[in-house]
Amino acid sequence: MKLRPEQLNGSLKKSLLPIYLISGDETLLVQEAVDAIRQSARENGYDERHVFDVDRQFDWNSLLEDANALSLFSDKKLTELKLGKFKPGTPGSKALQHYCELNPDDNILVIIANKLDSAALKSKWAQAIDKLGAIVQVWPVSLEEMPRWLAQRARQMQLQLDKDALDLLTDRLEGNLLAAHQELEKLRLLYGRETIDLKAVEASVGDSARYDIFDLTDACIAGKAKQAVKISAHLKMEGLEPSIVLWALSKEIRTLYALAQAQQQNIPPQSIFKQFRIFPKRQQPLLNASRRHSIKTLSNLLDQSKQVDDLIKGVSKDAPPWDKLDGIAMGICSVQGFN
Repeated sequence: MKLRPEQLNGSLKKSLLPIYLISGDETLLVQEAVDAIRQSARENGYDERHVFDVDRQFDWNSLLEDANALSLFSDKKLTELKLGKFKPGTPGSKALQHYCELNPDDNILVIIANKLDSAALKSKWAQAIDKLGAIVQVWPVSLEEMPRWLAQRARQMQLQLDKDALDLLTDRLEGNLLAAHQELEKLRLLYGRETIDLKAVEASVGDSARYDIFDLTDACIAGKAKQAVKISAHLKMEGLEPSIVLWALSKEIRTLYALAQAQQQNIPPQSIFKQFRIFPKRQQPLLNASRRHSIKTLSNLLDQSKQVDDLIKGVSKDAPPWDKLDGIAMGICSVQGFN
């Protein structure tokens, strides 16, 4: 069966299915779906958990052997198969179809994959899962949906945000649900059930007690290279995920690219600000920054961002992601050598 992410919890309360396929590129929502299945499995006596990470050398027979193996610790077992960017291929397709035919007792299989295309969802292995268990497709939250998503998530966390506060968070956190969730958690710790206004959000994202990812992007947009290097070093030391830094920097580059194109074509910048939902206080700094760059420079920075994405995903291993991210930050600052 097909389940929307918001239907999963209700389904789990009714019964646990033998197999689940969770697919999508929205890390937070995928993780929450998997966590919900884990929690339900634990509550129903599935005390043993096995995890398989699929790569090019993965032996698909190990999945079937694990399904048939007797456990010394628990009668019930939860197995997680992390496909990531990989697709099963012929060996994996046969193994998954065979698994569904076996439908081993007291076993739950959770398959976690990046976004699957329509061809993959129509494959024999996916159809077998659909018949026996559930397929949950996680879709990105669009720019238009982001305010509603933030407001709904805030209500779930018993946070009260006024419209201006919500607008600022939408501008700052657009496109990254993981960063949005972390910021809401921070606001809950700071303000509890108080009504949170614009000043409260500004104070939160600009907390001087520690550096924030938005301190880095603000320094880059302002062209403050030394400050950007300092902030980047602190973020790295604090253990911030490179993927969040890449998201924030590439978001700014795409905005600058659109503004630079608009200037070249004599299009008013306000149309770009509206399209990208740019908060008024950030409009002039972004416009000033876009004038420091050429289309070619910004295109090059976007290419570098793609290279970092490959490094983070393990597709390439040319250099540590943080080294390349520092280079991109300096490029946004317009440091000589990056233009």
